Amino acid sequence: MQFTQIPQPYAPLGQAIRYAVEQETAGNLDVRIVDEASETLVGAKRFAETTSAAFDIAPMLRRTLQFTPTTGGTGFQPAGERSITVRVDALETGSEAVAATAPARTFLPGDEVPAAPCIRTTMPLERLIPEGAADELTLWSDEACAVTVSGQSADSVTAESYHSEGVGIQIFRLDTRDFPACETLTVDAGACGVVRYTVIPASQEAVRMAWRTHCGSIEHYSFPVVRSTTLRIAKQRAESADGILVTAAETDRETELVSAYETPEVLEALAEIIAAPQVWSIDGEACTPVDVVTQEAVVQQRGVLRALELVVRPKNSVSWN
Repeated sequence: MQFTQIPQPYAPLGQAIRYAVEQETAGNLDVRIVDEASETLVGAKRFAETTSAAFDIAPMLRRTLQFTPTTGGTGFQPAGERSITVRVDALETGSEAVAATAPARTFLPGDEVPAAPCIRTTMPLERLIPEGAADELTLWSDEACAVTVSGQSADSVTAESYHSEGVGIQIFRLDTRDFPACETLTVDAGACGVVRYTVIPASQEAVRMAWRTHCGSIEHYSFPVVRSTTLRIAKQRAESADGILVTAAETDRETELVSAYETPEVLEALAEIIAAPQVWSIDGEACTPVDVVTQEAVVQQRGVLRALELVVRPKNSVSWN
């Protein structure tokens, strides 16, 4: 038994991840996808009375690969959750003896093969960021990364350097609280690229959102306007001799957010929130998973400035009775 097709390392999970295995005589065979780091079983397939089998493991890995926005101060953050490394074992059905093993491969979220070095992002490299907020950059490099953050205020200039010895995906977090009074911040990631921020006053009403993108990054954006908040109550009732009783109730809170007026390019990036597999509401260090109710967005209209309107709600209803 041997593998005849193995995907390339760092293939994106948004595309098919195909393997093929062959054996000399027809029979039942099993394949097992195993997480290389934890040795846990990610998934398995069984093929009946065949000499060859071809299969795509991307759907299994997409369900397994889940991650959240970073927390903490400015600097490089652990990136282990941003990729998954697996091996694939093949064996005869009913046997525990592995007959063939495909070498371990690391796969990345998103639908693009990264071109090293780069910043994996869908947002522009010139950005606004509210005072006190944080952002994160997903870097891709085949060598160790060095990042310099330069801040400028009306009467001073500051700079800090950060280093990472890892390769592949690197996550760099920028927290504006580490650079108080700065009006502009520049994150220079060398060959990966440069992102420039203009720090704006924070608004108490603004809601900061984060979401996974098609290129495998997590992006952040502050929606400056909360247009409305709607409570929806679902009650379970029972009728008795004493009348109608409420036996249980659940509360959903829907919040309608409105972005600033943005260019079509920015709105195109923001509109990915609607289809994103994971979306969060950010409040300081806390991130709350939310469900996006909105199903469409107008990102361009001739002669008219547009803003993205978004309705979100917590993923879990609140039960109180």
